[in-house]
Amino acid sequence: MSLARGAAGAVALRAPRSRVAGRRVTGRRSVVSCTAVHLKFELEGHPEARVVGGHPALGGWNAAGGVKNGDIITIADASQIEYKWVDGETWEVRENRLLTLPALADPESSVALAVRDRAPVWSAPEPAAPARQDEFAGWSPAPTQQFREPERAAYQEPERAAYRQEPPREHQMAHTNAPSSAPRDPNAGRYQEGRPPRWFTDSIVYAIQTLGFCGCEGPPEQFSQGERLNMLVEDGWLDHMARLGATVLYLGPLMRTSRDLGHGYDTADYFEVDPRLGSVATLRRVVDAAHALGIRVILDGVFNHTGRDHFAARDVLANGRNSRYWDWYYASEDGNGVHLKGWEGHVGLPELNHNNPEVRAHLKECGRFWLSPEGADIDGWRLDVAHEVAPDFWREFAAACNDAKPDCALLGELMHGDYNTHVGPGLLDSGTNYQLSKALWSSLNDHNYWELQHSFQRDEDMYGNLTMLNFLGNHDQCRVHSRLTNAREHYKLAAASLLLAKGVPCVYYGDEVAEQGAPGGPDGDLAMRRPLNLAQALQRPEAVEAVKSTAELMWLRRGHSALRDGDSQQIPLAHSNGQLSFARKRGDAIAVVAMNNESQPARMNLPVAQKCGAGDGATFVEPLAGNQEHRVSGGELVVELPPNGFRVFTLGQ
Repeated sequence: MSLARGAAGAVALRAPRSRVAGRRVTGRRSVVSCTAVHLKFELEGHPEARVVGGHPALGGWNAAGGVKNGDIITIADASQIEYKWVDGETWEVRENRLLTLPALADPESSVALAVRDRAPVWSAPEPAAPARQDEFAGWSPAPTQQFREPERAAYQEPERAAYRQEPPREHQMAHTNAPSSAPRDPNAGRYQEGRPPRWFTDSIVYAIQTLGFCGCEGPPEQFSQGERLNMLVEDGWLDHMARLGATVLYLGPLMRTSRDLGHGYDTADYFEVDPRLGSVATLRRVVDAAHALGIRVILDGVFNHTGRDHFAARDVLANGRNSRYWDWYYASEDGNGVHLKGWEGHVGLPELNHNNPEVRAHLKECGRFWLSPEGADIDGWRLDVAHEVAPDFWREFAAACNDAKPDCALLGELMHGDYNTHVGPGLLDSGTNYQLSKALWSSLNDHNYWELQHSFQRDEDMYGNLTMLNFLGNHDQCRVHSRLTNAREHYKLAAASLLLAKGVPCVYYGDEVAEQGAPGGPDGDLAMRRPLNLAQALQRPEAVEAVKSTAELMWLRRGHSALRDGDSQQIPLAHSNGQLSFARKRGDAIAVVAMNNESQPARMNLPVAQKCGAGDGATFVEPLAGNQEHRVSGGELVVELPPNGFRVFTLGQ
């Protein structure tokens, strides 16, 4: 956390494509309408099949990004969609299936449909091609990043039931653990008992510190109210994330804050969006737009402490021991008045007493609300200073959230201690991997890949059973382009270490366009949380270079199962001060990563037969070099590395 001072608009889609026996031909263009339809696709007799189509929610004809049999998606602003079924490497042999969506008299209504298909005829596996559909084909700025205002249909919010909470909330604490009334997918949830949801382990997270990003962090009275959150849609940011290859948007605190601080970690109301950013409806619009692009959304939940304007804190400060909320905090009273113990001594952040059943019920209600359609239909939580809260509360909180949305993801901020204490079956799904973060950049500054390999091995030895979130920087950390002593040459190596290693990678907004920011200047920590004009940033050559490298790596990760799965095995191959190589392995699929942080070329002889089981004659391809083939000889893959560069070789899919 930070203590510094202070679907939506129409998305331009390419014409859908048709697949016939594995070949693509041009199809129809979707007709825009103001309808939101919740779709569940089912194919009898083929439980592992996926539905793929031109709409972003169906993967854009990318089989790796399709929708699993039985999953529920939301289609917005379309009257027809074309799709096919894919089972492994085989496609249906037929013209595209065409689904006409209902046109409703009330454009603010939404409907739910179950589509049940039968008797597909499958093609042979698609022949190998020099480049796959899921590979990065080159990055270019979105239209909104080139100062061209896109055409947009007027946004019509889907009809939703009003969230009902017994008023007044301050005096009615009859909470229950009843399931959410939101539609439930019986096939949703954990892909393996006790493990995080698969969408999370396969994800690439893009993090935004909401108030700073929107230019309104600080005491609320210094800023006007407004729907600043809409800039994510209207200024092309969601489009930018989708083009990069991100699959999850993590939004920093955005609930109503208290009057004195206003940085987001001083919550005044857990059930309202801060008026500087908009309203619950504004957030719903952003979430709907993200979902239409295949991007999940997680929010920052600050449940260790509140601000002093929270109703319970106000009541305690006004009434002392006579307050019914006295035990919600660690309160004391003397001749100088009432005192609330603050988090790490900060008086504006009174700590909640999680031993109080009413506090637990209040926080669980918040967790369920924002996950539900009555809230904003988010997909998970990032939980602030989770290490400060006892694991038994997180166990209760996880049960409540999983009841509301079985495939939600819970990510804890873990800055200290043993990550196993808070992450695991029945607890949190993941945690922020602070122990690895420093080595990702300092090993480059010091030309010391021994440090990075040591951190990788420590991760494996202590947390190899966990799914951790890795990062180069965040809202509390100096930006990576300010940390690196040779950012122009070494950013791509830092990004490769982040995006190709085990774990779930998280990219902090602006890092992909070479933004600078370090604490200690006149802006303090706000230097890492400034607003960013994406179009202007992309006028800088170093920004274009960085964003192309980032996108290339993201799509490379998404295109190969051993890289994509955050839980797949990481096998050390070789390392020295200047060079490091590891392999990622999932089943028969292998990806080999080799990096060189020195200013001269280097050769590495990688023992892939001994370490990975890829014996003589095994043929790797190099996806970032036109799928050039490289054969294993003498049990080794011999790699020539360019100065300050890396290479990636893959075997299987």
